[in-house]
Parts: sequence; C-alpha cells; structure tokens
Amino acid sequence: MEREVADTGVREQRQIGAVGCGARGTGCFLRVAGFFAAMGGAGHLRAPSVYDYGHPGNAIWTGLLMIAGGMAAVVAGSRLARHGRRHTARVLERPEELPDRKFTLYLRPFDVDHTLNKVMQAPRASLRERVTHTSGRTFEEALARGLRRRFGRVVAVGKPGERLPLPGADRFYLPLAEWQAPVSGLIGRARVVALVTGASAGTLWELTECMRLLPPERLLLLVFSDEMEYEAFRAAVPAAFEERSRELAREGSAPLRTPVFPAYPPLHNPQSLVRGTGLQGLIHFDAAWQPTFTRCDYTRFWTLTLMGRQMKMDRRVVRPVLRRLAEATAGPEADTTGDRGRITPLA
Repeated sequence: MEREVADTGVREQRQIGAVGCGARGTGCFLRVAGFFAAMGGAGHLRAPSVYDYGHPGNAIWTGLLMIAGGMAAVVAGSRLARHGRRHTARVLERPEELPDRKFTLYLRPFDVDHTLNKVMQAPRASLRERVTHTSGRTFEEALARGLRRRFGRVVAVGKPGERLPLPGADRFYLPLAEWQAPVSGLIGRARVVALVTGASAGTLWELTECMRLLPPERLLLLVFSDEMEYEAFRAAVPAAFEERSRELAREGSAPLRTPVFPAYPPLHNPQSLVRGTGLQGLIHFDAAWQPTFTRCDYTRFWTLTLMGRQMKMDRRVVRPVLRRLAEATAGPEADTTGDRGRITPLA
C-alpha cells in the first residue's frame, strides 16, 4: 500500500503486503532452521566420537560452526520477520470512527519506539536461555497483545517521519500542528489509556489531559525506564501541572491536582544477577488519584528456570493490576471479550 499523508510529517508510506508476507515466512524458516542447526552442533560437541569420521577434532569444529551459524540464522530470522510485520501492520485512516470504550489508547514518548521495537529476550542470566527463549515478538507487540486481551483493540499515534509503522499497536497519523485536539478526544473515549512515562513536553501534556478527562481507573502508566529517567519524569510533573492549571484557569476551567508519584522501588534482591528487560513497573491509581508503583521485580521470585520466573512475575504482579482495571472499566459499552484471556508477559 502506498499513500501520502498531508501535513502529518510522515513521508510516503510504502507498505507492500507481498514483501511483508515473504519476509515473515523467510524469517520463520531461518529461525526454525537455525534452531535445529544449533541443536545439531550441540550434539557434535556432546558426542564428538560419533561425528569424527576418522579425523579427531573435526566434530568439535563442525559443532562450533553449526552453533554459530544457527544462532546467526535465528537472529537474522527474527529481524527479517520483524521487518515483514511492519509491512503488514494496520494503519487507521479515521481514528475518530473507533467505537467508544472499545479500544485502548497507547501513548508514549516517540523516543522509546527504538527500545520497544527490540525483540524480547529472557531475563539476563545464561546465554543459552536467552537464545532459546527468543519469541520473535518485540516488547511493544507483547504489550499490545496483553492489553488487547483485556481491554480491546490497541491504537497509537504514529511517529512523525517514519516510513513504516512499527508492529504492535495499530497506528494512525495526525497533523503536526494540530495533534492535541484529536488525542484529547480519543483519551475521553478510550476504555483505558496506557501511557509510558517520560519527561517530554508532549507526554506531560498527555498526562495532564488524562487526569483532567478520565476517572482514575481508566489510566495506567507504564514504566520502561531506569531509575534516573523515572526521577526526571517525577521532577518534571509539578511544573507541567502548574503550567497546565494556569492555562485551564484562563479558560475558566478548574485547576488540576498535581499527583505525587512514589519513588522508584528498589529490587527485592539487589545482589541477584537476574535482571528483567522491558517493562519495569506499572503505576495505577485509587479513587482519590493516589498513585501506586508496582515494580516488575524478577528477584522476588525463585523458580528452576528463567521462563518460570517470568511467568510467576507475570501471574503475581502484572495480571492482578490489569485484572482490577478490567473489572473497574467493565460496562455495557466496554469490550470485555478478552477479559478472561491469559495475559502475555509484558516484561
């Protein structure tokens, strides 16, 4: 699909469905072939006498080459499939036609797109588990899948200037000079707004608009940043709310109450070598707009495998927060078809 979007800062879109399908298929083949090649190489190392064929040492070198080639094929396949999904990603022409309370609005600073478009890996510990755990999905795709199952379709503003939309949330594009009014309208109509924390002016304006238009149970903040970046966000909030309150006062509207966000929670076991990548925490609000920071902390749990640790963290930390939001936002107009579905790990 080729299209020109006027006054949006987006260059001509060049989504080609055939290219996307071909890249996704080839990427899948490379990942499968690479996995079996690496497993075959491991077999050569475990039993070199079986594969020496009269030349001692051949099996070891062959095994090492097979493992290296297999790992390279898995990585290349994941990247190729990810690029293919950009060609097949959905783009909304008329976001204003989305049905009320049946979609999730995903807002974020555009500079996090590069990080969230990376392929998910296992929590950092062993190289073997990190390679074999690779799902091929990006952090944003996992996030969108988890939110979609609870709250309905996930939509997001596309980054100005991008040639292809990123996989994950369905994109729509807005005029560079007139983006606030459409975003404000979608905030008020969304079942849930998921906002990634950040200190940019646009993100802080979106936060003030969410707290002006929404009840507390319809706003969820996602923390992907480290402690330093989160503290920069905390420090920027009071000034942003003070400035916005002055603007609202000039318009005759009530001022906003400035939220006091909690500090970045420390790890349960700072000495642990396990560190989770991706989602670091969720901030949700009670009826009085009192925020609670729920840390996605892998060091709180112990299991035999890293995958088990991730699943336990998802089950005990992420799902309860999303379940409470789903129950609080359920209503006659809300999309509840996926409320009982399993939440994909977001971290």
